[in-house]
Amino acid sequence: MALFDSLGKRVRNFDAFAKTMDDFKVRTKSGGVVSIVGYVIMSALFLSELKMYLSNRVETKLVVDNSRGEGMSIYLDIHFPKISCNLLGIDALDMTGDVQLEISHDLYKIRTDPSGEPIANQKKDRLEPKTSIRESKGKELEQDESYCGSCYGASAGCCNSCDEVKEAFEARGWMEINLNEIEQCVREGKMADNKLVAGEGCLVKGKVDVAKVAGNLHISPGHTFDFNGVQLHDNSAFEGNSLNLSHRINRLSYGDSFPGQKNPLDETDKTLKDDDPLGMHEYFVKIVPTTYKKASGEAISSNQYSVTEYFR
Repeated sequence: MALFDSLGKRVRNFDAFAKTMDDFKVRTKSGGVVSIVGYVIMSALFLSELKMYLSNRVETKLVVDNSRGEGMSIYLDIHFPKISCNLLGIDALDMTGDVQLEISHDLYKIRTDPSGEPIANQKKDRLEPKTSIRESKGKELEQDESYCGSCYGASAGCCNSCDEVKEAFEARGWMEINLNEIEQCVREGKMADNKLVAGEGCLVKGKVDVAKVAGNLHISPGHTFDFNGVQLHDNSAFEGNSLNLSHRINRLSYGDSFPGQKNPLDETDKTLKDDDPLGMHEYFVKIVPTTYKKASGEAISSNQYSVTEYFR
């Protein structure tokens, strides 16, 4: 026992930080403040380092995109506060020649009030293609085998349905006349609804599936038809009306969302003056394919984009 006591005394001689006895210690307020500040700083530094250690770190790597023949989805959530839903249509076309006119899948038009809220007790107005004569009120036309409807100069044959009249006009490259003046359309109940509903707006929401190639997406009023590979918009029914295409883009993304994604056009407002509402907004978008890989190994294939805007 004496040996351990002697060894302990020799070890204490090497203590470079000698302690004073409690009887000689003096505790002051300033010393307490300095101690508290020190504890706070040390705690903050510790928590900061711990958060950085536990958080995910995003590493960016550029690779050559060698994918071919793939498609992607364009997600839309755009509000037009000063134009009613019955006037809007959406078309898509790309450099491969694929044309989607008056798109009818996975897109909805929702009527809104002046404040932008959906109008109560309404159904979502899906952008459906117009029904064929076999599904319409024009069934009685099929039953009369002697009936030969006029093509209004667009064709020498018979046009027994509203759709056949429209196809004949498009084949000749003619702009459609008012559907209310076409006998077949009147009989089938397919009259044009080209009247602007005062005090109503339209929320276009959904997605459009396209090929991953250069192309155009149009949101415009009026009927669209293809003539020799050129897409023409017939706005003749709106002559004399001022259509204000002011809009707010709540969301516009190319592909699925991933953590940290930033879309340049999200929450974008474009407002035209009521006394000068005519104009066209154009957005030129450059898309970069993006793959987001989680630490677990799960991968999300999506896209990022940059945009240049023009108004004319």
